[in-house]
Amino acid sequence: MKEKNNKVSKKRINYKKLGILTIFIVVILNIIVVPIKSFASTKYTQTLKSGIDKFPKEYQEYLKKLKQQHPNWSFDAYYTGISWSELIENEKDHGHNRVINSADELWKCDCGNIASGYACASEGIIKYYLDPRNFLDDVSIFQFLEISYNPNVHKLEGIEKSVKNTFLDDEVTFTLNGNKKTMKYSEIILEAAKQSNMSPYSIRTKIIQEVGSKGSNSVTGTYPGYEGYYNFFNYGAYDNGNAIANGLAKAKELGWDNQYTSIIEGAKLVSNSYTNAGQNTAYFYKWDVVGNSILKPGKTQTFIDKSYFFRHQYMTNVQDPKSQSKTLFNLYANTGILNEKLNFIIPIYNNMPEKPVELPTNIKPSENDDTLIYYVTDSDGINVRNKPSTSGEKICAIPKNTKVIVLDKNAGNANGYVWFKIKLENGKIGYVASDYIAYYSGKDTNTNNSNNNNNGGNNKPNEITNVKIDKNKLNITITPEATAKQIIEKTGIKKYTITDAKGNKIDINSPVGTGYKIINNDNKQAYTVIKIGDSNGDAKVNSADLLTIQKHLLGVKKITDNNKNISSDANGDGKINSADLLKIQKHLLNVSKIKF
Repeated sequence: MKEKNNKVSKKRINYKKLGILTIFIVVILNIIVVPIKSFASTKYTQTLKSGIDKFPKEYQEYLKKLKQQHPNWSFDAYYTGISWSELIENEKDHGHNRVINSADELWKCDCGNIASGYACASEGIIKYYLDPRNFLDDVSIFQFLEISYNPNVHKLEGIEKSVKNTFLDDEVTFTLNGNKKTMKYSEIILEAAKQSNMSPYSIRTKIIQEVGSKGSNSVTGTYPGYEGYYNFFNYGAYDNGNAIANGLAKAKELGWDNQYTSIIEGAKLVSNSYTNAGQNTAYFYKWDVVGNSILKPGKTQTFIDKSYFFRHQYMTNVQDPKSQSKTLFNLYANTGILNEKLNFIIPIYNNMPEKPVELPTNIKPSENDDTLIYYVTDSDGINVRNKPSTSGEKICAIPKNTKVIVLDKNAGNANGYVWFKIKLENGKIGYVASDYIAYYSGKDTNTNNSNNNNNGGNNKPNEITNVKIDKNKLNITITPEATAKQIIEKTGIKKYTITDAKGNKIDINSPVGTGYKIINNDNKQAYTVIKIGDSNGDAKVNSADLLTIQKHLLGVKKITDNNKNISSDANGDGKINSADLLKIQKHLLNVSKIKF
């Protein structure tokens, strides 16, 4: 959703032109119109520091884990000079921060302000989405990705893959300067990136965010009254009245009478107003907490006028940066550049709460209450279903950190998961896979605060749950945590030989991987080990496996071994795709372990 007030963009651009003179005038006017006590303006000194060690300690723990898995990633700490209390005071006013109207009631302000299906956001949900510490996992962190154009990373081949299965996977013919031309959308997007200094993936993401994967009436060129005009970014499509007509009126005003011009000029307009004005991440597009130019590492800038902050936002939906982060992660994973040199700029505020802000909820722990409270750990959120199975109908989706009440920790076993029966804050009852929620509070002594929730009293104490044996296929499938001793114990084989993928004998204390053999010396049967996530068969699950899967997806080097194909399908859906990359990433970062 776009900010309703178009004056915001004009004001920010005017500030750039007028500079110090404008600030001087504002200060003089303030002296004239406000009481004596208000003479002193707030001073904002901002600086950018590179390196994990430049972050507060509560940030460092998460960033170090990410660095271990992505050695080429770098992180910049953006000290905004804005106090947390002032930030909230300026963001909680009515109208310019919204949530979808179907959201939880605690997410919505009690003012009742609703427009185009979006309600005014509550202070609690604004605080949650403002707090960067809630989004320092491998997916959500992409809302802090620096989105400038990088010719070493951004190639046409990758853009073409990123637009697959969208309306942008096409070519268009248009007339430009009297000449007829035919270009692929991917080619136009790359050209827009070069001219705007904006990442082509961010351009692609913004277009899809605005007009959908199939496109909308904003980009058909056939909308009544605005035939021949296009607006891929919904620029000027304000909520009041007909948003599409508003956007196309702006396109007509700007002369966007073909697809090429609309994308190129739209990207430049967005970039000049936002990216090149210092708001060079998806987070900064939403939350205007930076100055009016890109701040380089080691540099400092100071402002004495808060008019530079809080109002210049590209969208009103508080969840939009989180939504974009998932899209960007998938794009970078699917195009094989997830482990390239990517830089993330993460804001820091003065006097932040000691702990990350939690999602607003009425579900709270009590010393006198035996209620079992869990919270969602998965960065993408989870689906609540009407029965304990992935085939169950989806009741709703709940985001990361949502608290739920667990009614039954042994509601069923299906699809490789133990299922919990849960109750949501709004009273709805459903089922979730226990891998993706963790214990928050309660008096169940069998539960701890780790992601290994399946035990929780559901399984026999000595039952080995990370080894599965298929006696018909002579396969032994294991999770990354399984040991050779557990395999032998599970099989019950008394006399055995363990060999690696090359046939070399190893002892029972060595790690085992995909392609290894467990040989029963009594009957000479040989079981083949398949270790989930061990795509290259080196007995480890690490970034090398991510690279193996990426090369397979890109067609650089296909996985031809059937056992390695099975081990690469980390989520068990029968396909090898970016979802498996994400599954392994989360395992490596201890967000959620790979289990059956």
